[in-house]
Amino acid sequence: EVDVPVFHAQRVTDLATAARAVAEGHVDMVAMTRAHIADPHLVKKLSEGRADDIRQCVGAGYCIDRIYVGGDALCLQNAATGREATMPHEIRRADVRRRIVVVGAGPGGLEAARVCAERGHAVVLFEKSGQAGGQIGLAAKAGWREALSGIPRWLVAQATKHGVDLRLNTEATAEAILAEKPDVVVVATGGTPSRGHAKGAAQHAVTTAEVLSGTVEPTGSVLLYDEMGQHNAASVAEHLAKRGCLVEIATHDRMVAEEVGTTNQPVHLRELYKLGVVMTPNMELIEIYPEGNRFVAALRNTMTDAEEERVVDRIVVDHGTLPVDALYHALKASSVNRGRIDQDALLRGEPQPFDLSK
Repeated sequence: EVDVPVFHAQRVTDLATAARAVAEGHVDMVAMTRAHIADPHLVKKLSEGRADDIRQCVGAGYCIDRIYVGGDALCLQNAATGREATMPHEIRRADVRRRIVVVGAGPGGLEAARVCAERGHAVVLFEKSGQAGGQIGLAAKAGWREALSGIPRWLVAQATKHGVDLRLNTEATAEAILAEKPDVVVVATGGTPSRGHAKGAAQHAVTTAEVLSGTVEPTGSVLLYDEMGQHNAASVAEHLAKRGCLVEIATHDRMVAEEVGTTNQPVHLRELYKLGVVMTPNMELIEIYPEGNRFVAALRNTMTDAEEERVVDRIVVDHGTLPVDALYHALKASSVNRGRIDQDALLRGEPQPFDLSK
């Protein structure tokens, strides 16, 4: 024990944990810096008896990663933080009530639905799957990033509280949307995983999304090729190695997880080393073809053009996502704005300059 006040300042993101730590005498005070970045009105909401309205920090480290490279402290899940001049945290009621249809209950669609409902609009939210959250649901399945699931959980709770008509297991067609007679349609249909441009990838590669969703369950030896340098491939490499796969992760970057921020990147690298994952930089995947019941991956060194081959049981790739935009194109011609956003007005925090009465 010590006879000086103890101030704790590390990864306490919810008020219940902080209150318990103080009440049980473990500490005298708890600092919740990132929690206030996620929700600057944390104390105000608590004092008003609105604890359920507090947007909890999920510990993604996006804010700190930006600070460490000279950026402003933005939040992964709260777009208003750091942009208060044009994007207020507290949503003002609209002068005119509109009927809004949002398509896609990923984080973008959920946030759009939540904000529109807080503005007082009547909101219908279509989601073709049986669960809201979109690709965050996949990311949260990857080991130590499970806290990300708190993002859609809060958004769904808030959207429901404000009266959003959330329709799960309901695919939005152009006809179904127009039947709602909406004033505004927000298309937030997200993306579909890309298999990349390597010869044979379309037939023989699987994506990181398919692995995390459980659609494909690789066994044995796995080559994981990463062209994005983000969390996706590193997380899946950890996921597979923990399930007994012999994993090599190759990338055209100078190192694995090159684009991941400085707080998360060391965690990924530490886990990959602990799990015995082979990390191969400066390699481009150029071809995949079957050989018996296995696959051959042809790799080319991005510095020397020297080529190598790997014979493995499964090849997993991460080339990011391609837009799911068929619905957008089906609707844009008949829309007042022809599917275009006035980006200058958006950045200034001003209403879109379109006449919805037409």
